[in-house]
Amino acid sequence: MTSLAGRIVAASIATACLAAPAAQAQNAKAVAGEYCLTGVREVGSCMRLSPGGKWEYFLSYGAYDERSEGTWKAANGGLVVDSLPYDKRASFSFKHLQKSESDDYVILVVGPGDRGIPGIDVVVTCDGTAKSGYTQQDGFEVECTKAPTAVALSLRMFGLAPQTIDVAGHAGAEKTYVFAFDPGDLGKKKFTGQRLQVGADGSLTMAYPNSTIPEFAGKQFRYERSRQR
Repeated sequence: MTSLAGRIVAASIATACLAAPAAQAQNAKAVAGEYCLTGVREVGSCMRLSPGGKWEYFLSYGAYDERSEGTWKAANGGLVVDSLPYDKRASFSFKHLQKSESDDYVILVVGPGDRGIPGIDVVVTCDGTAKSGYTQQDGFEVECTKAPTAVALSLRMFGLAPQTIDVAGHAGAEKTYVFAFDPGDLGKKKFTGQRLQVGADGSLTMAYPNSTIPEFAGKQFRYERSRQR
């Protein structure tokens, strides 16, 4: 026969087991909401935490934009967020030659729908020298006596290293070299075990990780709740 003390202990354990999920759900509901960055000039950034553990984030700084989504959880008096893997690298590939309206050679980078992409960093090797610039929507014009032998394409703003493509075998009558751009997960910010400190006022603070923007490296970003969920 179970003793009275044993029944009391068993009841206490059962109550604690029931209370723990309820407390966690209550804490999640209290923390859940939308938070926006404060105190950083020329930067717009917000994050949303849902009661079910989903996390969404964006940041905009001039022409630079990044987004992320994943999960969040409470841990050691703060929060921890993890994004999706975002491991698909962006890449460039030679597509074809086409006629040019210019007498110069043209480097044109296109995306979906064959639309020209501005802002791609370009280094063209021709006539034994390297000539650099960046694309406009209709490409990048470069003066070369002979056809280019190599083209390096990159996006320094997003930390995408130069990809050099050998084009020596593609020379022909047409002077516009068209390259296709596959963005992969470019513009998606990866967070792995990123800790957010919860302030006494309910704000969230994190050290901005893996910055491609030098002035953001190690900077403390403070997010204030913008509205209740």
